[in-house]
Amino acid sequence: MTHQQPNSQPSGSPVGRAIAGFFRFLVRFLFVLVVGALVGAGVFYAVPWVYRNLIQPVQQNTARIAALDQKVDQVQDRLQAENLTLQERIADMEAEMTSLREASAVQVQDIEGAAEGIQQLDGRITEVEEDLEAQQQAAKATRSELEGAIADLEEQTDQIADQAGTLEGRLALLQTAQDLLKVRLLLLEENPRSARDTLTLATAHLEQAMPLMPEVTERLQSLQERMVELDQLIEDRSFRVGPELESLWADVMDLVLPAVAPPAAEEPTS
Repeated sequence: MTHQQPNSQPSGSPVGRAIAGFFRFLVRFLFVLVVGALVGAGVFYAVPWVYRNLIQPVQQNTARIAALDQKVDQVQDRLQAENLTLQERIADMEAEMTSLREASAVQVQDIEGAAEGIQQLDGRITEVEEDLEAQQQAAKATRSELEGAIADLEEQTDQIADQAGTLEGRLALLQTAQDLLKVRLLLLEENPRSARDTLTLATAHLEQAMPLMPEVTERLQSLQERMVELDQLIEDRSFRVGPELESLWADVMDLVLPAVAPPAAEEPTS
């Protein structure tokens, strides 16, 4: 009598495989939650810091420039009004002088036969001439003051123009710093192609700042050369990308806002 052999079971039952798959899914899900929480916390604390230390000072400088422009316009309007008033006064004085001369001529013709009348007329003419001379001297002094005020206004306008150029250069450098932050974020997301494109944009913003800030041309050229080297490091996936990017960002921010320190961020792995 033959004994029937029990059916052999395959290694690993479906229930065990399902449980193992469930635990693997649970581990991956928890990992994604942790990474998402870390990214959200970084964005939550980084955005207010960027606004407070980068965008808000730029807005304040823009408001100051607008106030200076308004003040310059007010000074120009006041000087123009004073100039018009002075011109009207001079015209009135010239008309009065012409009228006095005509009256003097008529009076001289009327009192040619009277010596007393001539003496009185001579005294009046002398007074009128002295008054006219005093008024002319006052007009000359007022014109000199107006010319000095115009010269001062032109000098202030030139200073404001220089400050505006410097501010535009710092705005371009601020855009460069923002582009470098985007490069860091893209590298953290393991997107080197987009990071290199953003680095090209940062180089373009740096080139815009060069003609606006001639006093730091050598430093800007050095930064431009380092950006070219950084692009090669990103292409080579070098471990030096993180330190070089952080150092480059700090040097750019030294030219924009010297008091701002670079943020501490985790370096991307090569």
